[in-house]
Amino acid sequence: MNNSGTLKELPIFSALTDDEIKAVSEIGVIRTVPSGEIVFSEGDPGKSMCVVVKGAVRIYTRITENVEKTLVTLRGGGLFGEMSVFSEEFRTATAMAVEETELFSIDREDFRNLLDKNPAAGKKLLEFIVKILAGRLKATTDLYRQAVDWGISISGILELNYNQLISQQRDIMIDLNSGKSVSGILLKAEKHASGLELLLKTGPDKFVVIPYAAISSISFAAGKADHGDTGGKT
Repeated sequence: MNNSGTLKELPIFSALTDDEIKAVSEIGVIRTVPSGEIVFSEGDPGKSMCVVVKGAVRIYTRITENVEKTLVTLRGGGLFGEMSVFSEEFRTATAMAVEETELFSIDREDFRNLLDKNPAAGKKLLEFIVKILAGRLKATTDLYRQAVDWGISISGILELNYNQLISQQRDIMIDLNSGKSVSGILLKAEKHASGLELLLKTGPDKFVVIPYAAISSISFAAGKADHGDTGGKT
């Protein structure tokens, strides 16, 4: 199917000549994905890469059975599933349309045939894909470094200092992967078969248990906070 007019506006194809775009359009397919539909799931065999023509696709991974982590939301021109044109590995994340979306997809074998038959076009596409991968690698490295730093910090707090925090009645703010936040006094950090859990007192006779895996960040107030029923306070 010839989708040359549509593809011309997408960044991945911006360096291609009209003839090269025509060649690419003939090996790919444009399809419409309804809002909420899964494009592919984490663990599926990877067979193709996709470009968002219009709409939006959420890329996410499952941290635990009940916790998901959004990696990125891609809109017009966004590329995903690109590793599938290089290898036959399984998908490492789930892709879901968050609104009605048009996707242009190219199968791995068709892409490899393009490299053989039209090396100039293939070279330009590979250069774009490598640039995208390099940017994502840098972002992943930065996130990993932040996660390590945060993990060292929070582990030290939980394993070594939480008793001191309890005695000092330190107030903490925890941001969750869901986008919500919880504030309260750290009472306990316990290890269970399912992982580490924090026990917070959020108010008089109110307590919240938060799984470690559900936490995206944690910060501490400068001073003490009182969430209990102390004399003379209401």
